[in-house]
Amino acid sequence: MGHLLPTSRRRIGPMRIVRAAPDDSVGGGDLPPSYRVRFWFPPPAMNFAWLVDEWDITDAREVTDVIAWARSKAGGNPFEIFLRWEDHHTSKNDQPEPYSRYALIYGKPAVEDATTETISFESK
Repeated sequence: MGHLLPTSRRRIGPMRIVRAAPDDSVGGGDLPPSYRVRFWFPPPAMNFAWLVDEWDITDAREVTDVIAWARSKAGGNPFEIFLRWEDHHTSKNDQPEPYSRYALIYGKPAVEDATTETISFESK
C-alpha cells in the first residue's frame, strides 16, 4: 500500500495534491491506451524552425515502454509523449463527430513558451 497522506490538501512545488475518492473509476476502459510521440530535431540552418517527427503507438504494455522507446530513438533531442483519447463534438448539422484529443504526459517541446505550428506534407 502507498503512503497515506492527510486528508487535507498539500503542495509540493507547483503541484497541487488532493486525495482522490477510492470509488472513482480508473483505467480499464474499452480501448487500450494510445500514445503520440513527437520528436524534435534542431533547425537545419539559421532562421529555420525545429523539425518534428510524430509517431502513434498502441499495444504498449506500460507507458514506461513508450518512454524507453522514445528515449532510444530521440538521439539526445527533446521529445514529448501524449496520451490520446477519443472525444466527440457536435457538427453544424447537430451530429456527433469523433475527434482525437491529446494530453502531454511526458517530456517537453524543443523551445518552451513558443508557439507550435504543425504543417503536414503528403506525397502521392
